[in-house]
Amino acid sequence: MKESDENLTPKEKINQENFVMKSKLILKGGLLHDNTEIDPELENIFLKNVLAFENAEIKPLYEILDIDPREYPPVDLLSEDEISNYLQKLISLLEAQRFHLQLQESVPNNIIYQFLTKEYLLEQTKNIPGIDCIIDGCGGDCPSCFQKDYCSIKDDIWPPDELNAEIERRKKKDKDNT
Repeated sequence: MKESDENLTPKEKINQENFVMKSKLILKGGLLHDNTEIDPELENIFLKNVLAFENAEIKPLYEILDIDPREYPPVDLLSEDEISNYLQKLISLLEAQRFHLQLQESVPNNIIYQFLTKEYLLEQTKNIPGIDCIIDGCGGDCPSCFQKDYCSIKDDIWPPDELNAEIERRKKKDKDNT
């Protein structure tokens, strides 16, 4: 096969590589549409990114980012200045690794710090180098959102009376389950 590969044009080599990557994705259960209008080089980049995502190892985010969450004390043990300092250090570490914080503007530092250190860094995710991530903190579930009291769009999604009723229903359910 090597001899025939040497006779291929660069475009034919990319098409062959794309065919192999598509085959691997299809074998994993992927659905691909054959679109001959896509530039083969662009398709090649796309397919490599999809395979990198599919094959990426799942780990806690703090391991991927090499951040030790134990270096960040609980929020209730810190002063406002300490929270601000720890938060700035953490944000700098995240930014250096292409994680960009874009939470609701009026969320207080102590709530952001609590979210990042007790939730976000502990989440299991795929290790995909070279991809920028936006941390908006929105999981789409307003009743359980840490920033719902500061969110400008939650009322468009959940009318206030329905949101409050759902929050109370969940509190009652949690209490009944304990």
